[in-house]
Amino acid sequence: MDHDTRLNRPREHCQGRRRAALACHCLPLVLALGLGGCVQGGGLTPMGESLVAPWRGSDAAARAAALPYASLAMTSDGNEALMVMAHRSGDSGRDTYWQAGDRATLHLRDGLPMTSAGFEATLLGQWREASDASGRYRLHAHWRDGDGTEHRATASVSLACDAPRPRALPLTTLALEPCTEHLHWPDGKRTTNRLWRDPDSRRVWAGDVTAWPGGQRLRWQVARPWWTDAEDIASRTTPDETPD
Repeated sequence: MDHDTRLNRPREHCQGRRRAALACHCLPLVLALGLGGCVQGGGLTPMGESLVAPWRGSDAAARAAALPYASLAMTSDGNEALMVMAHRSGDSGRDTYWQAGDRATLHLRDGLPMTSAGFEATLLGQWREASDASGRYRLHAHWRDGDGTEHRATASVSLACDAPRPRALPLTTLALEPCTEHLHWPDGKRTTNRLWRDPDSRRVWAGDVTAWPGGQRLRWQVARPWWTDAEDIASRTTPDETPD
C-alpha cells in the first residue's frame, strides 16, 4: 500500500496478526498460572506445548518464527523473554496483554507499557497526557517497589523524532522514526526513553524505556504485530493517554 513504509517484510510476518495465544476461556488461568494449564490435572495441552517449546530456544527471532501468534521480544534487568499476546481489549483494541513463559505479564496501551506483573518491581499504571502546542506533555507513573512500597510521580516530557531509517526487528526490517523522550521528574532526576515508530501510523514497534525514575529498564521489539493494515490507516495519530 502507498502509505506503508515497511521494508523487506517476509510473508510470514503478516500471518497471525491479532491472534491471541490462548482461547478466552483459558485466559484467567493463563494470567494466574502461566502457560502450564488449560487442562485438568496440570498437564500441557498440545497448544501449551507449542507455546512453551519455543521459549526453550536461545534465539528470539527463531522462537517468534515458530509461533503463529502476536509476540514481543522483551529484555529487562538482563532477562530475556518472548512474550505472546494473551488478550486484546479496550477502545479499538488499544489494550494488549502479554505473557512470558515464566509467568511475567505486561500490559501495553497504544503499544506502550501501562502495567506489569511478575517483575522485581511492579508498574501499577502509566499514562501520558495530551501534548500541548509545543509538543510537550506529562507522564504519570504509579509503581510498587520490591519492598512493597507504592510510589507516584509525574514527569514533564519533551519528544523529538528523527527521519525514518531502517531498523532490524526479530522478523523483518522496517523504516521507523527513532524518537527520544526527555523526562524531567520533580525530584530533579532526568531519564531518557527511546521509541521507534512508523512515521505514518505512529505505531510503536520498539522501545527502550525506564518506567519510573530509578526503575527497571524495559526493552521490547514487536515480532509479530497484532494490528492490521486497515487499522494502521485508521490510527495515523496515537490516541491520548487517560488514567483508568
